[in-house]
Parts: sequence; structure tokens; C-alpha cells
Amino acid sequence: MADMQYRELPHGGEKISVIGLGMGSIHEGSEMEIEKTLELALENGVIRHLGLSSHDPEIIRRFLDTGLIDMVMFSINPAYDYSTGDYGIGTASDRGKLYRECEREGAGISVMKPFGGGQLLNAKTSPFKQALTKTQCIRYALDRPAVLTVLPGVRNSQDLKDVLSYLDASEEEQDYSVIGQFTPQNADGICVYCNHCQPCPKGLNVGMINKYYDLALAGDEMAKGHYDKLEVKAGECIQCGHCESRCPFHVKQEARMQEISRYFGE
Repeated sequence: MADMQYRELPHGGEKISVIGLGMGSIHEGSEMEIEKTLELALENGVIRHLGLSSHDPEIIRRFLDTGLIDMVMFSINPAYDYSTGDYGIGTASDRGKLYRECEREGAGISVMKPFGGGQLLNAKTSPFKQALTKTQCIRYALDRPAVLTVLPGVRNSQDLKDVLSYLDASEEEQDYSVIGQFTPQNADGICVYCNHCQPCPKGLNVGMINKYYDLALAGDEMAKGHYDKLEVKAGECIQCGHCESRCPFHVKQEARMQEISRYFGE
């Protein structure tokens, strides 16, 4: 670590940070002005891995199209995903599509603002008028496709202990299905992989089945392989209605299981 260096590349005004370990990071900006600089830096070995930090799905999407991005820092929490809050850019379906595109392109997501700047933790400041716990927010972020890490702000040792308590939290404590009460109309009927529908009488992991299907539709070539490894697949659904009766997002899972089964050729 002693030889770690930090500098910025000349590129016409936008910010590209370069750390001596071979990692570069773009902090928003006019990507057309800096793409050539990034390509040259990668070719010359100045940087070996490139990350992008942005709150705007379209900016991330345009950089993903270049094929240069290895990781993304993006704000993910229930409020932003449902188009509320300062950085709630894009609809729920569009943001979900972005996460699947990142997974398909092999760009891992490091989540920032999982608590919405602390607003989600207090009923008085939450846009939902109901508080969520840190554990619920962390689990929500980790359940999104492509997410590898969640990085909450930590002010002191107590904040750190609160965040680390997630590792010992029960499934009940991690359950964030309460957000189904807050979903806007354009998000209703969309599976968010919360698994509140569990337990399935036939043992289907409904959340994972839906996630692999969504990833496959987004073009992720590895999704089918992951799906094939599931012990119980969509075709074994007995249409009992248990999951639909418990789903806070009103997803028609019985029809979806049939659709998924046909798609994967069971």
C-alpha cells in the first residue's frame, strides 16, 4: 500500500480518479468527452479496472454500452426504486432493468445510500411515513441483481455495530415485504424477490426462480445455468395459490411459474 498513488487524468474537465493499484473511477460527467481517454488509459495499463459512480440510470447504461465498466456505484433503496427522494431517478421497472443489465455485462454494483441518507429509518422523514430498519434496507439492496456490496455511511462505532448486526439478523428481521404497502401503481405486479411468499408447499424458491428468469430475459447467458441448478423448478408448481395470497406486490406467480417453466424448456 505504500506505493499507492492518487491522481486525475487530463480529459477536458470531467473527473476521472486513478489509484495506483490500477483502479479507475468516473464520477459522473459527459461520457462522450472522456471515453477516448479511458480507452487509452486501459490500453496503456494506467488503469486495469474501471468503475462508475452515478445516480442516473441512463448515464450508467451509456457507459455499460462501451464495454469498459467493471463496477458501478449506484444508489439503491426502496424509496429511490419507487421514484421518490432526491435520487429516485427512473421508474421501478427501468431501475430493475438496469440491475439486470449490469449482471448481464458482468458489472458488479456497490450500493450507496441504502438508507436514503437516513430518511428511511425515521417515520417522520421517510417518504413512506413508516420507518424501515437498517437490516431491512441492507437485505433489500443485496437482493437486487448484480449487487455485490452495500456501503452505508458510518459516523461512529455504534453505526458500525448496527450495520454489522445484519450478519446475525433472522429471516424475520430481514423481511422487507412491508414495502408492498408503499408501492406505486407502476410497480404493482413486479416481483422484487423478497420471498415473503415462503414457505412454498412444494419447496420452490420463488424469489430466485423469478430472478433467474428476469436475468435470462435481459440476456444474461449464465442465468439458465443457475436456474438449472435449483433443486425444485417452476414446472413443479402445483398452482395452490399460497404464494399469491401472501405476495404484498400482487404478483400472479401461478401464471408466472408456467411461463418460466415453458421458457426454460421443462
